[in-house]
Amino acid sequence: MQYFFILGKNPILSKAEIEAVFALQDIRFKITDYSNNILIIETEKEFDVNWLNNRLGGTVKIGKILGKVETLENFEDKFFNLVKFGEGKVYFGFSLYNLGLKTPLKQLSRKLEPVAMEIKRKLREEKNINSRWVTSRDLELSSVIVKKNKLLENGAEICFFAKDSEIIIGQTLAVQLFEEFGARDYARPSRDDVSGMLPPKLARMMVNLAQVKQDALLLDPFCGSGTILQEALLLGYKNIIGCDISNKAVSDTEKNIQWLASKYNLNIEHVEIFKHDVKSINKKIEPESIDAIITEPYLGPAIKGSEGNKQIDLIIKELDNLYLAAFNQFKIILKTGGKIIIVFPIFQIRNQSKRLAAFEKIKEMGFKVLNTDDLIYWRPKQFIWRDIIIFEKV
Repeated sequence: MQYFFILGKNPILSKAEIEAVFALQDIRFKITDYSNNILIIETEKEFDVNWLNNRLGGTVKIGKILGKVETLENFEDKFFNLVKFGEGKVYFGFSLYNLGLKTPLKQLSRKLEPVAMEIKRKLREEKNINSRWVTSRDLELSSVIVKKNKLLENGAEICFFAKDSEIIIGQTLAVQLFEEFGARDYARPSRDDVSGMLPPKLARMMVNLAQVKQDALLLDPFCGSGTILQEALLLGYKNIIGCDISNKAVSDTEKNIQWLASKYNLNIEHVEIFKHDVKSINKKIEPESIDAIITEPYLGPAIKGSEGNKQIDLIIKELDNLYLAAFNQFKIILKTGGKIIIVFPIFQIRNQSKRLAAFEKIKEMGFKVLNTDDLIYWRPKQFIWRDIIIFEKV
């Protein structure tokens, strides 16, 4: 079986999340194509696409590979052999992705309209089926368009992955649950826009990157508004500890977890939330009891982009001390072989990138870095990028 994944805006991070979930579930696969935001894999067995889509945070679409054609003109007949419809009106749409094509995709996209018109004609005249061709200004349909236009219920989104020698055809089976992620971000009772918000999608990706089983004991010692805790709970983790030095953060987390439990009917009996400074957290948590620490520490004050080098260097020095103090505690409370999934800030000021010096010192403390690629989460016009590091206590 072959499957395709349309990765999120940070594709290397999205790919790492998929690989982590597959490894945890012992799903064996090999990559057959990988370019930009497209990942195509081959597996020995089928897997539950909807389960995987519910699990992942950084994937936009998941689908199956149907076959190949040399040109788009050859697709029309294949459409009726590959795509099956139920009763009622049919909705279909096309998305075009570059998988190594050297010529502009727009040249290829012009050939889609006559193909779509012929499909509509055949559906109407030969099968007596009304249909609608769903289009977009972009070359690919967004997950929102796919969802809102019923392409997964009674229709199909066909994805064309263009190479110079061939066009790979895929059908979308699932799209990201964008409405649920949005609700957990904006509809929950407590948010802290001043201190900065960890997006639920990224929080879920970080939990998945930990690759720990559901009976593991997880800790977020900088719990903020509880975003990591909520995503861990939704993924089935029950043994969870959250703490923060801020009274407001602890109160916000408690409110949000209660809201989440009510909304999704979750058991939070084994969720513990309390106020404490990470610099002495070993006074509250037993030595070598934690399986995984998943957290975004304080990343410094809000940055406007006009700060000078001295100001940024002072922020970095303060954060270095915080991170080193935290890791001294992590070494005590984390099990040998335990994981730490943690955000390190990268300051992007005037085309310069500045990182924490503590990173190298932490490795000398007995922590091994597991990720070989830079797992960076960023958005345009952001002055602080999130660098996700996976440590293991050795």
